[in-house]
Amino acid sequence: MGLLGLAAAFGLNTTAQAQTRVLFVGNSFTHGQYAPVLYYNSGAVTDLNYNLPAGNPRAHDSGMLAAFGGIPGIFKKFTVQAGLNYDVQLEAVSGKSLEFHHTNALSLIAQPGWDKVVLQEQSTRPVPTARGGNLALFYDYSTRLEQAIHAANPAAQVYLYGTWARPDYTYPAGSRYVGLPLDSMAQDLHRAFYQAFATNGHFAAVAPVGDAWMRAITTGIATRNPYTPDPSKINLWNVDYVHPSITGSYLSALVLFYQLTNVDPRTLGATEQAAAALGIAPATAVTLQQLAYQQVTSPTTSTAFTPGNVAVVRVGDGAATLTTAATPEFVDEYTLSGTLVRSIALPTADNGNVRAFTNSGTATSDNITRSVDGRYLLLTGYNAVPGTAGIVTSTNSGTTNNRLVARIGADGSVDTNTRINDAFSGTNIRTAVSTDGSNFYVSGGNSGIRYVPFGNTGATTALSGGTVLNFRILGIAGGNLYATSATGSNFGVNQIGTGLPTAAGAAVTLLPGFPTASASPYGFYFADLSTTVPGLDVVYVTDDAATGGIQKWSLVGGTWTLNGTIGGSTTALLRGLTGQRAGTAVQLIASGGGGLYTVTDQAGYNVAPSTTALPAPFVPLAANTSFRGVALAPVATALASAKSKASPEVAVFPNPAADQLTVQLGGLAGPVGTVRATLLNMLGQVVAEQKGTGSTFTFGLADVANGVYLLRLQTAAGVTSRRVEVRR
Repeated sequence: MGLLGLAAAFGLNTTAQAQTRVLFVGNSFTHGQYAPVLYYNSGAVTDLNYNLPAGNPRAHDSGMLAAFGGIPGIFKKFTVQAGLNYDVQLEAVSGKSLEFHHTNALSLIAQPGWDKVVLQEQSTRPVPTARGGNLALFYDYSTRLEQAIHAANPAAQVYLYGTWARPDYTYPAGSRYVGLPLDSMAQDLHRAFYQAFATNGHFAAVAPVGDAWMRAITTGIATRNPYTPDPSKINLWNVDYVHPSITGSYLSALVLFYQLTNVDPRTLGATEQAAAALGIAPATAVTLQQLAYQQVTSPTTSTAFTPGNVAVVRVGDGAATLTTAATPEFVDEYTLSGTLVRSIALPTADNGNVRAFTNSGTATSDNITRSVDGRYLLLTGYNAVPGTAGIVTSTNSGTTNNRLVARIGADGSVDTNTRINDAFSGTNIRTAVSTDGSNFYVSGGNSGIRYVPFGNTGATTALSGGTVLNFRILGIAGGNLYATSATGSNFGVNQIGTGLPTAAGAAVTLLPGFPTASASPYGFYFADLSTTVPGLDVVYVTDDAATGGIQKWSLVGGTWTLNGTIGGSTTALLRGLTGQRAGTAVQLIASGGGGLYTVTDQAGYNVAPSTTALPAPFVPLAANTSFRGVALAPVATALASAKSKASPEVAVFPNPAADQLTVQLGGLAGPVGTVRATLLNMLGQVVAEQKGTGSTFTFGLADVANGVYLLRLQTAAGVTSRRVEVRR
């Protein structure tokens, strides 16, 4: 049989009309497994395994007698609506690997007529052997198929179909990833696909379908655990917790469409025909189109935090009322305009060096901090599985209910293997702080302040001396260690020893001027706002009393003096606090019973705050959840090396802004002079530019569309940038 006859026998288009011919090779993650996706648009695509001679090993699965449409069928519908001429064909057999396709279908796959070929591996092969995978076979047969395809047509583009994490591999008892967040399997898959892409060098790209699923989950669009579904979110999985649902199939097809055609999926719009035929609401279709666009635009799905964002500990998933029992815990990353970037789930069961990390659903005094060098987030919790009763009052026996310190890197990596088995028994563990993530100072409801090495499994150092053993929030500022307390005669901020002590006997000294009774202090943020007072001279302190709010204290003549209070209410109940300074302006971010709040004090040293009103939360607290502290997002390199000493410190407000931004520069030894201000969009394109003079000027936004931008400020002293949002 000649080449044209062979092509016709296999269903290849042999007309002279210019077409793009694409073949999808895979299994049920390609054909969709369940109706209506399984047979969707099957008349417009060619199923190469349909109506083959009896006994052929590539025949359809038993009971699936009709031709498949599946995700290639949805893809085909997209191409028609986009005005593209695509001949779409599939070779998909349930449960099979690329090894199977190489052994049984190579004559179909290695044809010269294919312009594009998509290879989908069996869903668990690309994970480590310890998790039930076989990376060697995945790498071997994906390469063999790529080489055979390119031997037939050197110009063909070969793609790897990056698949999704499986809940059935994560949540049930005894499963391969039990006790780990869904992210763990997703990250293993991501690494395997991109390793194959990088090592081989001849693949066109990875189609990041699984990464798009995780983006949908971490941004709150889709539910994380379909075993406990959230009706307010999309469920990407079908009833077996393995295969794609209708929306999961639709998102997968959108990612493949954008990756293979380079046509923006957002152009399909609310009236897209496949969504309508499959019963997907127009608003949902548009949301998934946007998500696919974002994912393919940034295909590597970096798990790194974005500098300038904030991180908050969230206890509870919103599904159940919070109790004193051990409860799942998450770290949520938000922009300062209130957009959720992603959530990191802490492990809920021991797995090797991974420790279950939970917290009481009703505790209020624990906190998240950032290491002094900026590289790590630190939080405290309990080595107990969800549902463990009365976790705060549980006995830390040395082998069970250990108190833990979790360290989260700027890359999103989580370590929960620092244990405390000799302190805080029967009470709260509250805060951990560190200079660089290698050692921690830890506070709690008894046992004083402990000094703990990273990865500790044994005894800890009882650091503080004196009668005060019950501490709340710790912080490091100006090279000294501080802690708040509300016990005995110490109701305020205490200095612990001198410098950063590492041995027992560090004195606890209440800062002069703070009360000896009747206060409820928690988080604090120090600043140096006076040019005449040496060192730190202003401290902001949250107090969760109805009249507490954010207190401002200034050091005057060696005594701390209360200048005034911002906000405070029975709903705000402020406890966590962080900040950032530019000149005399201080932007404060607080957490409490009502959510996350931000406010800027522009008054400077020893003056009442420039506002006493606490605005509405920029992130309201959802029902059946609790926020515990707030910290600026970590950065990949130490702040000391990442920031030029000469670059100006900047405050930009309001943010979000409507018509104009006010820019305030500080921290320069001499006059500011001329400032060149450039507004860039997220593609790096200049949107607006102007020059300013002096330490304060305004930047007009009248001709700037709504969106997120980078404001770059250049002076003779250096360059600095701020992320800003225009919203009207």
